[in-house]
Amino acid sequence: MPHPPSILLAYQWQTELLLGTAVVVIIFGLIVYGLYRLIIWRMGKGTKAVFHRCLVLSGISLLVFLFMEMTVSMITIHQVSRQLGFHYATPETPEGEPFLITKVIPGKAMDQGGLRANDEIRMRSVNDLYLLMIKNQGKETFIPILRDKKEIEIRVQVPQMKVPLAKVSFLF
Repeated sequence: MPHPPSILLAYQWQTELLLGTAVVVIIFGLIVYGLYRLIIWRMGKGTKAVFHRCLVLSGISLLVFLFMEMTVSMITIHQVSRQLGFHYATPETPEGEPFLITKVIPGKAMDQGGLRANDEIRMRSVNDLYLLMIKNQGKETFIPILRDKKEIEIRVQVPQMKVPLAKVSFLF
Protein backbone atom coordinates (compact mmCIF):
# COMPACT_ATOMS: atom_id res chain seq x y z
CA MET A 1 0.00 0.00 0.00
CA PRO A 2 1.79 3.19 -1.13
CA HIS A 3 1.84 6.37 0.95
CA PRO A 4 -0.57 9.16 0.18
CA PRO A 5 1.36 11.89 -1.66
CA SER A 6 0.61 14.40 1.13
CA ILE A 7 3.26 12.91 3.43
CA LEU A 8 6.03 12.55 0.85
CA LEU A 9 8.60 15.26 0.25
CA ALA A 10 8.07 19.00 0.41
CA TYR A 11 5.26 20.84 -1.30
CA GLN A 12 6.65 22.25 -4.55
CA TRP A 13 5.19 25.75 -3.97
CA GLN A 14 6.41 25.93 -0.35
CA THR A 15 8.15 29.32 -0.74
CA GLU A 16 5.13 30.88 -2.43
CA LEU A 17 2.87 29.42 0.26
CA LEU A 18 5.06 30.94 2.97
CA LEU A 19 4.96 34.36 1.30
CA GLY A 20 1.20 34.11 0.82
CA THR A 21 0.78 33.19 4.47
CA ALA A 22 2.88 36.21 5.51
CA VAL A 23 0.70 38.51 3.38
CA VAL A 24 -2.49 37.06 4.90
CA VAL A 25 -1.10 37.43 8.44
CA ILE A 26 -0.11 41.06 7.77
CA ILE A 27 -3.53 41.89 6.29
CA PHE A 28 -5.31 40.12 9.16
CA GLY A 29 -3.07 41.94 11.66
CA LEU A 30 -3.90 45.32 10.11
CA ILE A 31 -7.63 44.54 10.24
CA VAL A 32 -7.41 43.46 13.90
CA TYR A 33 -5.37 46.57 14.76
CA GLY A 34 -7.95 48.76 12.98
CA LEU A 35 -10.76 47.09 14.96
CA TYR A 36 -8.78 47.57 18.17
CA ARG A 37 -8.34 51.29 17.46
CA LEU A 38 -12.04 51.57 16.60
CA ILE A 39 -13.02 49.85 19.87
CA ILE A 40 -10.84 52.00 22.14
CA TRP A 41 -11.53 55.26 20.30
CA ARG A 42 -14.39 56.31 22.56
CA MET A 43 -13.35 54.50 25.74
CA GLY A 44 -12.56 56.40 28.90
CA LYS A 45 -9.15 56.15 30.56
CA GLY A 46 -10.29 53.59 33.17
CA THR A 47 -12.05 51.40 30.60
CA LYS A 48 -8.94 51.46 28.37
CA ALA A 49 -6.80 50.29 31.30
CA VAL A 50 -9.15 47.35 32.00
CA PHE A 51 -9.30 46.50 28.29
CA HIS A 52 -5.48 46.53 28.05
CA ARG A 53 -5.17 44.30 31.15
CA CYS A 54 -7.57 41.83 29.54
CA LEU A 55 -5.50 41.84 26.34
CA VAL A 56 -2.26 41.28 28.31
CA LEU A 57 -3.82 38.41 30.28
CA SER A 58 -5.14 36.88 27.05
CA GLY A 59 -1.67 37.09 25.49
CA ILE A 60 0.00 35.53 28.52
CA SER A 61 -2.62 32.75 28.57
CA LEU A 62 -1.99 32.08 24.88
CA LEU A 63 1.77 31.85 25.43
CA VAL A 64 1.31 29.47 28.38
CA PHE A 65 -1.01 27.32 26.24
CA LEU A 66 1.52 27.21 23.37
CA PHE A 67 4.37 26.21 25.70
CA MET A 68 2.18 23.50 27.24
CA GLU A 69 1.35 22.19 23.77
CA MET A 70 5.04 22.07 22.82
CA THR A 71 5.87 20.21 26.05
CA VAL A 72 3.08 17.66 25.54
CA SER A 73 4.21 17.12 21.94
CA MET A 74 7.85 16.57 22.94
CA ILE A 75 6.82 14.05 25.62
CA THR A 76 4.62 12.21 23.09
CA ILE A 77 7.44 12.13 20.54
CA HIS A 78 9.83 10.73 23.15
CA GLN A 79 7.32 8.03 24.17
CA VAL A 80 6.73 6.94 20.56
CA SER A 81 10.48 6.88 19.74
CA ARG A 82 11.23 4.81 22.84
CA GLN A 83 8.42 2.33 22.22
CA LEU A 84 9.19 1.87 18.52
CA GLY A 85 12.95 1.80 19.12
CA PHE A 86 14.59 4.56 17.08
CA HIS A 87 16.30 7.93 17.41
CA TYR A 88 16.80 10.57 14.77
CA ALA A 89 19.25 13.43 14.31
CA THR A 90 17.93 16.85 15.19
CA PRO A 91 20.03 19.27 13.21
CA GLU A 92 18.31 22.17 11.53
CA THR A 93 16.74 20.08 8.78
CA PRO A 94 14.43 22.15 6.59
CA GLU A 95 10.92 20.79 6.15
CA GLY A 96 10.85 18.44 3.19
CA GLU A 97 14.46 17.32 3.59
CA PRO A 98 15.07 13.71 4.65
CA PHE A 99 15.98 13.36 8.32
CA LEU A 100 18.64 10.94 9.51
CA ILE A 101 18.01 7.94 11.75
CA THR A 102 20.91 7.73 14.20
CA LYS A 103 20.01 4.62 16.21
CA VAL A 104 17.70 1.64 15.91
CA ILE A 105 17.17 -0.52 18.99
CA PRO A 106 17.35 -4.26 18.21
CA GLY A 107 14.09 -6.18 18.62
CA LYS A 108 11.79 -3.14 18.56
CA ALA A 109 9.18 -2.49 15.83
CA MET A 110 11.37 -0.27 13.65
CA ASP A 111 14.21 -2.81 13.73
CA GLN A 112 11.79 -5.61 12.82
CA GLY A 113 10.49 -3.45 9.97
CA GLY A 114 13.99 -3.12 8.53
CA LEU A 115 14.97 0.41 9.57
CA ARG A 116 18.71 0.86 10.03
CA ALA A 117 20.98 3.53 11.47
CA ASN A 118 21.95 6.06 8.75
CA ASP A 119 18.68 5.58 6.86
CA GLU A 120 17.03 8.86 5.87
CA ILE A 121 13.28 9.13 6.30
CA ARG A 122 11.68 10.75 3.25
CA MET A 123 8.73 12.57 4.75
CA ARG A 124 7.84 16.24 4.85
CA SER A 125 8.61 16.51 8.57
CA VAL A 126 9.46 14.47 11.64
CA ASN A 127 5.94 15.13 12.98
CA ASP A 128 4.50 13.41 9.90
CA LEU A 129 6.35 10.23 10.87
CA TYR A 130 5.02 10.37 14.43
CA LEU A 131 1.50 11.14 13.23
CA LEU A 132 1.68 8.16 10.87
CA MET A 133 2.84 5.87 13.69
CA ILE A 134 0.23 7.07 16.20
CA LYS A 135 -2.66 6.83 13.72
CA ASN A 136 -1.64 3.33 12.56
CA GLN A 137 -1.27 1.59 15.91
CA GLY A 138 -2.02 -2.11 15.55
CA LYS A 139 -1.69 -1.87 11.77
CA GLU A 140 0.98 -2.22 9.15
CA THR A 141 2.31 0.94 7.53
CA PHE A 142 4.97 1.89 5.02
CA ILE A 143 7.79 4.38 5.51
CA PRO A 144 9.70 5.81 2.54
CA ILE A 145 13.45 5.90 3.18
CA LEU A 146 16.66 6.67 1.37
CA ARG A 147 19.32 4.01 1.94
CA ASP A 148 22.63 4.01 0.08
CA LYS A 149 21.19 6.61 -2.35
CA LYS A 150 18.27 4.29 -3.21
CA GLU A 151 14.67 5.09 -2.43
CA ILE A 152 12.88 2.16 -0.79
CA GLU A 153 9.91 1.60 1.49
CA ILE A 154 10.03 -0.41 4.65
CA ARG A 155 6.98 -2.13 6.07
CA VAL A 156 6.48 -1.64 9.81
CA GLN A 157 3.94 -3.42 12.00
CA VAL A 158 3.08 -0.64 14.46
CA PRO A 159 2.25 -2.04 17.91
CA GLN A 160 -0.31 -0.56 20.27
CA MET A 161 1.56 2.10 22.20
CA LYS A 162 1.06 3.92 25.47
CA VAL A 163 0.85 7.57 24.42
CA PRO A 164 -1.84 9.10 26.62
CA LEU A 165 -0.70 12.68 26.03
CA ALA A 166 -1.26 12.34 22.28
CA LYS A 167 -4.99 12.67 23.03
CA VAL A 168 -4.53 16.19 24.41
CA SER A 169 -2.05 17.40 21.78
CA PHE A 170 -3.20 19.33 18.75
CA LEU A 171 -0.29 17.97 16.70
CA PHE A 172 -1.36 14.33 16.99
